[in-house]
Amino acid sequence: MIELRHVSKTFDTGSKDKQVHAVRDVSLTIADGEIFGIIGFSGAGKSTLVRCINLLERPTSGSVIIDGEDLTAFSEKKLRQARKKIGMIFQHFNLMNSRTVYDNVAYPLLGSKMDRETKRRKVLELLDIVGLTDKAEAYPSQLSGGQKQRVAIARALANNPKVLLCDEATSALDPQTTQDILRLLRQLRERLNLTIVLITHEMAVVKQICTRVAVMEDGQVVEEGKIYDVFSSPQQPITRRFIRTTTHIEGIEELLRNDPAALGLEPGDTVVRYDCSGDRTSQASVSRISREYGVDISIIFGNVEMLLDTPFGTMIVVFRGEESAVKAALAEFERSASRVEVICHV
Repeated sequence: MIELRHVSKTFDTGSKDKQVHAVRDVSLTIADGEIFGIIGFSGAGKSTLVRCINLLERPTSGSVIIDGEDLTAFSEKKLRQARKKIGMIFQHFNLMNSRTVYDNVAYPLLGSKMDRETKRRKVLELLDIVGLTDKAEAYPSQLSGGQKQRVAIARALANNPKVLLCDEATSALDPQTTQDILRLLRQLRERLNLTIVLITHEMAVVKQICTRVAVMEDGQVVEEGKIYDVFSSPQQPITRRFIRTTTHIEGIEELLRNDPAALGLEPGDTVVRYDCSGDRTSQASVSRISREYGVDISIIFGNVEMLLDTPFGTMIVVFRGEESAVKAALAEFERSASRVEVICHV
């Protein structure tokens, strides 16, 4: 559905020495009906990239192909028509405060050939889809943040788009409302066969809804793949930083560096990170290996979550015992885990 070929975007600040290279030679392919995540910290270029997809920002170079058509080759008139098939929602909703919810949703239909009754049915149908039929005559100031985003989603769907671009769509929402909006987006994808591109700086959002993810840094895509593969085996330091923000491992690592005694560690202990996936998450590997090799194994941190319906677990464990027994137990761990990493020897 979406293909980006060597897309770059440079902003001219008036000085050749001060050009801003917001996007650098990005190539991506996003399948029809996919929910694709683009993640990066502030300034990574992700929001500029998503605005290049619908040519709100025209790429300095490269091609943007939507459903087989190269948007960068279109005239302005043809581009305006093509954009109707690309909906977009934003962090701060961008609703018109002087218009009712009904009128906000109906706004994209102004100038269309729909008669008044057909338009009315269309707007009410969209409000029903996002669960806001009873708010049709309300104004944005009377709505919660989650309700405002639902209005924005309904408005983005008014022209029956094939693609929905979400630029930090949940960043202004509380955690529970974020869950509700993500659930709605997933339902819309299934019901309307939408292709959704989700821009965010939160790995927790990406891992809940996306099938694949691209990680951006300094205007470039530095890592890309299926969400499970990227999450379970990150290749780049920036990706590992994102993942640590969702598992709270950073707090344990800080204690290991600054106050290992607070974790009950003793000289000679070996601290290991143990990742497992699928059926391995339900196996009693720790207790079995502890008994088999005569080694004390303590779990000081554990986290199991679902990634696209597949369980993935991370544990920080401490091995205590004779050196040869610990080495043998570690070797057995490596056979039963997706990844084993020795963090430190106390």
